[in-house]
Amino acid sequence: MTVLRPPDDASAVLPRGARDLLPAAARRRRRVTEAVLATFDRWGYDPVVTPAIEYFAVFGRWLAERDRQRCVRFIEAGTGELVTLRSDITPQIARLAALQLGDRLAAGEAVRLCYAADVVRLSEGADGQREHPQVGVELLGDDDVAADAELIVLADEALRAAGVVGARIELADVAFARGVFERIPPPFDAEALHGLLARKDAGGVERFVAGMPVREAARRGVRLLCELFGPPTILGQVPEDIRAAWPWLAARLDRRAAVLAHVRAQAPELAARLLIDLGEVRGHDYYTGLRLRAWAHGSSRPLVVGGRYAGGAGFAVELDALEASLDHAGSELATRAGGVLVATAGRDAGARTHADALARAERAAGRRAWVQAGLQLDAARLAAGEADRLLYIDAEGREHIWSQGQPGAWRRADGSGA
Repeated sequence: MTVLRPPDDASAVLPRGARDLLPAAARRRRRVTEAVLATFDRWGYDPVVTPAIEYFAVFGRWLAERDRQRCVRFIEAGTGELVTLRSDITPQIARLAALQLGDRLAAGEAVRLCYAADVVRLSEGADGQREHPQVGVELLGDDDVAADAELIVLADEALRAAGVVGARIELADVAFARGVFERIPPPFDAEALHGLLARKDAGGVERFVAGMPVREAARRGVRLLCELFGPPTILGQVPEDIRAAWPWLAARLDRRAAVLAHVRAQAPELAARLLIDLGEVRGHDYYTGLRLRAWAHGSSRPLVVGGRYAGGAGFAVELDALEASLDHAGSELATRAGGVLVATAGRDAGARTHADALARAERAAGRRAWVQAGLQLDAARLAAGEADRLLYIDAEGREHIWSQGQPGAWRRADGSGA
């Protein structure tokens, strides 16, 4: 039997930001994914599968320059075309909708789609992750406030289905910051202002606006972006003179209030876990309105990211962040596979035929069952791993039945100890 050996330099086995999942972790990943997808299905979202690679000339049309620079690109053998690994699902859904769902959207239908896929993008930091497993939804052709509310409630319900209870949902609206920035004449250091707002650095924002050659209304608008951070009631703290001077801002505030009213009607307890951050401007440049992120203890990254863009809205559940939160809370989904291992001491044809027949009977009864040949009893119990039972056929062909309660706690079927 050939034994695979790792290379001498084990650090070079995988690229930075990639990792393997062993059976228990992979099984949990599948169960979490299925729980989230089942939630999407109950809300009427239909599954789609998009390719892992795209022609960059097509895919890149949907991305801002900053996002294009994070694509993993290479030359396609045989054609010389530049192709890219998908770095984001939303542009793929936009392409799919434009080319294949146009008739449904033109008829006024709201199209609900969901997916489970990995995205790969170049990391921005030295230790950043490159591969991101996601499960997400896209709601196309519906720009009503009820659609925004649906995504907020659905995101929370999906997290709860996966085992994360009590997540904080952070809501932003990129139109607020963009509207204020449009009223600041160039040149000004937008990236520096973005950073100050992200850190909620009120003193830094004040120093920044003090040096701007703009009207006082614009200065007050920038200050508001820093101040409008907190519970939903904060939306009512915008001064009336600002609302009157900027009708566009009043309209955005009214839309946010209407969305919150829909959320309260559908999920009253969720309202207490909502956080408003109207100074949030980070993320994909294609967002045009609502931005949502979900946070929970145990993860330094958001569990959900998404928002509204031209023609639709959606979000992705970031599975690595979700699982980190599950680990922190100690409330991970059960990962024990169960089933029956049929093991034989011998490797002769008769023993294998006997074992195969026993395993086949277990599978016919709807139970998970598999065969391992040529194992001593201790090795068989180790190989059984997460199985509930071990059917062991000794060298004389006698059957011994063992059961496993807690992992590693094997007992004979007659009740005697291991």
